[in-house]
Amino acid sequence: MSNQTPMIRQYQKIKNHYHDSILFFRLGDFYEMFFDDAKIASKILGITLTSRNKSESTPIPLCGVPFHSAEPYIAKLLNSGHKVAICEQMEDPKSAKGVVKRKVVQVLTPGAIVDSEKLESKINNYLAVVYGNGGEYGLAYADISTGEFRTTSFDNTVELKAVMTHIEPRELLINSAIEDEFPELLSHIKNIWNPLISSQDFYTWDYDAAKVLILDHYRKASLAPYGLEKRECSLISSAILLDYLKETQMDYMPLLGEPEYYETVDYLLVDESTKQNLELLKTLSGEKNGPTLLSVLDETETAMGGRLLKNWMNYPLINTDDINARLNAVDELKNKPDLRIKLRNELGGINDIEWLIGRISTPSAKPRDISGLRDSSGSISSLKKLLCEVGAEKLVSIVNNLDDLSDIRGHISSILVDDPPASARDGGLIREGFNEELDNLRKLRSGGKKWISDLEAEERKNTNISSLKVGFNKVFGYYIEVTKTNLKFVPDHYIRKQTLANAERFITPELKEYEEKITTAEESILEIEKSLFDDLRGFVSGESGRVRKASSLIAELDVLCSMAEIADENDYVMPDITDECIIELKDSRHPVVEMIEQSHTFVPNDINMDPGDNQFILITGPNMSGKSTLIRQVALTVLMAQMGSFVPASQARIGVADRIFTRVGASDNLARGLSTFMLEMVETAYILRNATPGSLIILDEIGRGTSTFDGMSIAWAVAEYLHDLGARTMFATHYHELANLPSLKERVKNFNVAVKRNGDEIVFLRKLLPGATSYSYGIEVAKLAGVPEKVTKSARRILKSLEKMKHMLSESITGEQIMLFETEQEDNSEGPDINNEIVEELTKIDIDNITPLQAISKLAELRERFGKGKTN
Repeated sequence: MSNQTPMIRQYQKIKNHYHDSILFFRLGDFYEMFFDDAKIASKILGITLTSRNKSESTPIPLCGVPFHSAEPYIAKLLNSGHKVAICEQMEDPKSAKGVVKRKVVQVLTPGAIVDSEKLESKINNYLAVVYGNGGEYGLAYADISTGEFRTTSFDNTVELKAVMTHIEPRELLINSAIEDEFPELLSHIKNIWNPLISSQDFYTWDYDAAKVLILDHYRKASLAPYGLEKRECSLISSAILLDYLKETQMDYMPLLGEPEYYETVDYLLVDESTKQNLELLKTLSGEKNGPTLLSVLDETETAMGGRLLKNWMNYPLINTDDINARLNAVDELKNKPDLRIKLRNELGGINDIEWLIGRISTPSAKPRDISGLRDSSGSISSLKKLLCEVGAEKLVSIVNNLDDLSDIRGHISSILVDDPPASARDGGLIREGFNEELDNLRKLRSGGKKWISDLEAEERKNTNISSLKVGFNKVFGYYIEVTKTNLKFVPDHYIRKQTLANAERFITPELKEYEEKITTAEESILEIEKSLFDDLRGFVSGESGRVRKASSLIAELDVLCSMAEIADENDYVMPDITDECIIELKDSRHPVVEMIEQSHTFVPNDINMDPGDNQFILITGPNMSGKSTLIRQVALTVLMAQMGSFVPASQARIGVADRIFTRVGASDNLARGLSTFMLEMVETAYILRNATPGSLIILDEIGRGTSTFDGMSIAWAVAEYLHDLGARTMFATHYHELANLPSLKERVKNFNVAVKRNGDEIVFLRKLLPGATSYSYGIEVAKLAGVPEKVTKSARRILKSLEKMKHMLSESITGEQIMLFETEQEDNSEGPDINNEIVEELTKIDIDNITPLQAISKLAELRERFGKGKTN
């Protein structure tokens, strides 16, 4: 330190306070980074790493970015999971004595971003805090770019993880107690969303400290308006989040909305597995831009609407009245296409005013942020006029409560020019006629050209130098230029200013006085414009509550219009919503698959589920037949209906579900240490432990990851459990033996997906039919997949041998039929149970590895032991 320059010592002192951030240290027109920050940043940003004090034995690593174009560099660092501390010069270097005073004015973090250059318009950017204490957990999260601030609480980490799935935070603060108690939860969060995670000791926080912070910040006397009075963990997590933002944003702290507490039981909770299996926001392969339900349903015209649509998808409703209110609004908009087209045109002219008001509330606001709000207000007024004759209750509520912000628009228009510059420091943003002093200074400045022209003409006349010029440049200011051949005619009162190769430049007292006047005028113009802009920004910021309320109503109208547009384009129908545990769909379709397969006709299917006869639908059929598509489309249809959307069917009657659970496909998660079968069992266990009679459960191929008898036993037991629970269940399987289940469980019904066979060729008809199938067509599917003919022929020979063995076994064993699946009952028999002995012998067979010859040999052994009587 003693050998370093005063400036580097200043840098290191500031850096010590922001050791977890990359420090952008302002030096003139650049932000400079030193030491390890320079090494890290140069690598991420792809800029040159150089050094300071190269002559010294230990040169200092150095890199930098231009001050005026730092935004994309900052965005790249944030996207890489780093914080960036912005250190500004607090005085003019020209007038500074010693080292220029500097301080950090803002710490930018991945979860605390306001600038649109760093954000995706239709995706929220959340900062989240999880606080745990004694088995209770509080979650608070906020998007400071929009002002959204929500909180909830849990008594288990399962629901906590499910909600984290919806918000996908970019940054997470968590108390060290949770980190120690639930390392698996943190590991899971890192693997799935990879946010910037900070583990901290929150021991300084208690209920009273949190209450004081919240009430002081929002200037309230009670927590009652927020619903946080008896919710300690939610209150503390909210206070920690607010305190963190105040600490990092400083003077750039945006106007954050008041904390909104909500209960997860008020919504249909969609867990991570279901969200992934149904491909709501991403494809199973992880593509964000692939075919998903969101990509099909999103026809929103505004960024606010796009974010709200995603929120509705993450939080479907469970109250039938609320669902029907949305559906009735969609129905009216669908049936009034002319009105819908006009509304969508006006919506397309509305900027992201939810984001704009957030930025306007900070010193980083730009003139075009305010003009964007002004211009949007005109379109809002047009929306109100168009909605004057609507009848649906929700649409009437929107128009009655929608503030067109016309007074704000009028005030902005009286001050700001129609097309303001990108930055306030560029000048020219205040309308002529608004401020008399500003107008006079502008007249003085604009008269400069004429004044210079007049002075040039006068000086040529007085000196008889016809080539004399009066000019200006930014380095030397105003000057009179005379060629060297005419220097003998220069008057004595000319003062030499600059020598050129072929001329001399001079200044006169009159010209110097004018230069000072013009320079002062320029500085005064910028100061007055900045002051007027700050006043305007303060006025608009003070109306943030009105703007955000208008924004939320516009977003709601946008989503309703989008749903109506999609329903009209894709021939969706309005579902009849009920509290009964039923699903009745006629000509049901998969909303995403039918968009992908537009060149082929999607085969619709009828689905009927009820708590009496068709609570549990067992579906058999080969791979590729469409079982997975069919069961997933039912889940998607229910979710869409509870969002308030029309559904892909010709008729639909849907009973509200409290949860949707899915277990689809075979995959593993090696990062979490889970094999294919273990992951399958973990997800199955979660469903069995959390499902209720009001849930909808979608299961595909339970038990396929282990040996045949193990898997079959698990599948049967799971099916029985869900039947007895009473939950609506669709269960697709290759275990044809499960077709016996309806003989034991009265609400189970067998269905199969039809396949047409022509010799060795098969055609998938994709039609759901009553009854079970006993053939899997696995070899035919293998042939379609391109498996060599030599292999498929060999497979057919082996299959015939195995089927022959099965037939011989059934003929060889006399007495009662072997029941592989029996209900639990008291054993009153005397002597050995031959059936159980045979089953025990069969379960010892490694069916996945036994050869046909070994199988026949085993069959002979069983026949010898059991074939001639009921004793061994």
